[in-house]
Amino acid sequence: MRMRCRGVVLVAFVAVLGMFAAQAWAGEGVRELPAAPEGASAAGTDYALRSVSFGGTTVTLIDVHSGLGDWTRPQLANLPPLPAVTPPGKEAVQWFFSGIAAWMAVPAGWRLQRAAIGADANARYTFVAPEGAAAGWVTYSVIPACEECLLQEAEGLLPGAGEQLASRHDATPVLLGQTNPVMSWQSRPDDCTALFRYRANGLTVHAAVLSSVPISALETGKGDLALADVYAALPAAKSALAEFMLSGFQQTFRACRSPQGWNE
Repeated sequence: MRMRCRGVVLVAFVAVLGMFAAQAWAGEGVRELPAAPEGASAAGTDYALRSVSFGGTTVTLIDVHSGLGDWTRPQLANLPPLPAVTPPGKEAVQWFFSGIAAWMAVPAGWRLQRAAIGADANARYTFVAPEGAAAGWVTYSVIPACEECLLQEAEGLLPGAGEQLASRHDATPVLLGQTNPVMSWQSRPDDCTALFRYRANGLTVHAAVLSSVPISALETGKGDLALADVYAALPAAKSALAEFMLSGFQQTFRACRSPQGWNE
């Protein structure tokens, strides 16, 4: 069943994950891209970590206290296979798994800074380097149902998002590629995928924004739209590691191939 952000659900989501809207509306006609992770979650109160053995690999499960007031706890017996990707060179990687976002690859030694699941099942997970975000960070986000939220997250990045959002709010649309910082590279292999890079605070950010079906499906009723994205900020010399993180996420959330949307 499709859900829309209205009333109490929208208010609750904004309270938990307000950064989605903040980034989208930061500049009229320009999409503000993430420059550094914002906000933090409290271990034991907002989330808990469990290290387990899975397929001969030690992985970390993330339990999250969600926006509905209950705990989302992945069960070892129900975990899907790890993505079929190999870390570049001798890079050490830790796999995390949590509700909504599934498998997330993170450089070994990085720490979880934020874990949040909103009332409408929108989720965001942020990890930072041991030295802090100035040395590297990665954010994984999934919006499985809230149409207003996903249009804000996709504005200026996927075809049709800016125009649809502007028509609802009588505002100036953010068109494709109108971003700050300016993208140093971008590719849209289909109507559901935006791959791009940009520089932020001395780091190179590698990003993938993925939708389950084209955003135009909102008007046709021929598919349930869901959105997933990953932003991985690393020193330029670690670009292969950043692309590895994006590749694993893209295997889980296959763009343009999920007419029923993405379910937990």
